[in-house]
Amino acid sequence: MSTAIPVENINYWRHPSLSGIELSQAEFTHFSFDKHVHLDYHLGVVTQGAQQFVNKGSSYQLGQHSLSTLNPDETHDGQSRDADGYRVKVMSIPVEYMNEVSQELGLKEHFFSAPMVDDPTLYQYFIQLHELLIQGQCSALAGESHLLNFIHLLLERYPSGVSSCISKPNQLQGLSKLQVSLVKQRIHDEPWHNTQLETLANEVSLSKFQFLRQFKQATGMTPHAYLKRVRLELAKKSLSHGALVADVAQQFGFFDQSHLNKAFKQAFLLSPVQFQRRML
Repeated sequence: MSTAIPVENINYWRHPSLSGIELSQAEFTHFSFDKHVHLDYHLGVVTQGAQQFVNKGSSYQLGQHSLSTLNPDETHDGQSRDADGYRVKVMSIPVEYMNEVSQELGLKEHFFSAPMVDDPTLYQYFIQLHELLIQGQCSALAGESHLLNFIHLLLERYPSGVSSCISKPNQLQGLSKLQVSLVKQRIHDEPWHNTQLETLANEVSLSKFQFLRQFKQATGMTPHAYLKRVRLELAKKSLSHGALVADVAQQFGFFDQSHLNKAFKQAFLLSPVQFQRRML
């Protein structure tokens, strides 16, 4: 008989010597992640129960002994498979860090060809590494050595696939991958800007309705939902480096601090202040 997970709960950590590496551990029963993206690579394991999610139109179930391998900027959701809920450990790795490791292995850049791998050895290694880093008691040398060993093993076992973000001229129902990339890049470059739907549509020579439909078809998210998530991901990064909540709200285009608080808590289950306290 399974043991029910009582409440929704999430905690965040950052090892002092590993800049940009974000660690989290959560217990979810009813909470469901809407479709969203991350700016970093997200690796994770389920230690109790199972999570189900959709990635690139296909459904997956992440259970024990498997490792999630989500690339940056890939739309996905997430919820418990069972009524009892699930427990999950996650590590967020910046693109720059992953690229540096990839280059050491003779790769220009790395993209996982699947959002999860069934690998009991990596599963156990990840749990041990995660526990080591959240305890924060290992030296900088030991922490990064274990992290690099894990990433090396992961990349060697699962070579790079083809990224959905690579710009190519082939068409996606009217919007080419190049056009999608250009629109996304504009959003990333100017997340604070109150961009109009008509402006984005004009850049790719489509009507507002055509652009809205085709962008959602290509990415799984509306342009507004995508912009909102990018703003939230950038806000997390600024908060983890000690920025004031009011400044973060203004910097990334939220109406005010209250607007940021509501959106942040809806996405991450913590207020910006709570998240920042745990990260710092």
